[in-house]
Amino acid sequence: MKKTFLKKTLLVLLGVTASHTALADAITGAYIQGDIGLTYMKADGTHYDSVRNAIKTSYNESKIMPRVSVGYDFGDWRVAGDYTHYANIEDSTATNKFTTKVRGAGVSAIYDFNTALPVPVQPYVGARVSVNKVKQESIAFGNNALISNSNSSTKVSPGVLAGMNYKLDNHFTVDAGYRYNHLDSSVQTHEASVGLRYTF
Repeated sequence: MKKTFLKKTLLVLLGVTASHTALADAITGAYIQGDIGLTYMKADGTHYDSVRNAIKTSYNESKIMPRVSVGYDFGDWRVAGDYTHYANIEDSTATNKFTTKVRGAGVSAIYDFNTALPVPVQPYVGARVSVNKVKQESIAFGNNALISNSNSSTKVSPGVLAGMNYKLDNHFTVDAGYRYNHLDSSVQTHEASVGLRYTF
């Protein structure tokens, strides 16, 4: 009796695992994904006081960040292009204000691990290369003077990502992940986000 019960239980578990593995493998093709997350951005820069003394500064801030991606799922591998609107961050005192604005577009290569878990969950890792527009502005005021300075640069930057997929069905997948992006020699971000992917 016990052997029969154990055999049936094992067959059911194997069937569930196989069906979820098949579901994971079945989701291939073009997709679109939207993410919303919290980004921690750290910026280094130089601002000038009211008598034009250069002052090094470093500041950070956490803000909400939206991202949209379009890609193709090959099964185990995904390739995606994305546009990310990083939040503007600023540091201000009684005599100056320093602002960093970043926008970026990137391409990611992502590997989805197939697991034998009885749930449709897939961990993933990936690498990202992005082109980022970084603009930093400083304004100093005092002594009846107003001094402004602005620097803008466009850089190609590396990044890494990791996370977990939860497949709802053959079209919808929930994605929770972490990303690190070295946007510029003076700007880095850590991002935690959740998104919904639709595969056509």
